[in-house]
Amino acid sequence: MRPLVLIFLCTLALFSNELKLEHNFNQAVEKAQKQHKQVLMMYSAVWCPECNYMKDVVFKDKAVSSYMQKHYVVLTLDIQKDKLPDGFEYPGIPVFFLLDNNAKEKHRIVGGSKAKTFLQKLKGLQ
Repeated sequence: MRPLVLIFLCTLALFSNELKLEHNFNQAVEKAQKQHKQVLMMYSAVWCPECNYMKDVVFKDKAVSSYMQKHYVVLTLDIQKDKLPDGFEYPGIPVFFLLDNNAKEKHRIVGGSKAKTFLQKLKGLQ
């Protein structure tokens, strides 16, 4: 029985740092207000290689995911599948919107980047 407990704890440790993503604008805003965080909203698409790189590589970087988890409720919306909130124009994807407490755009990051660079950009927004 002990090996099963050990396996469970190791698995739990592996996924405890995984970034939790929201997929509903209103719920993300409400959650951010309750947790005293800001919303970081990402527009993406399944066919976008740079978007997938951000989600599959950059967001899984320990430094990036822990920083984002601490400061933001992260909302990802697919430009073709999800209802996009009004007022957020975008020149291309991926694009990241940092929202203020009233769910209005405060800052924007256009395009993807390597984990270290993305983390520096996020820290520059604070």
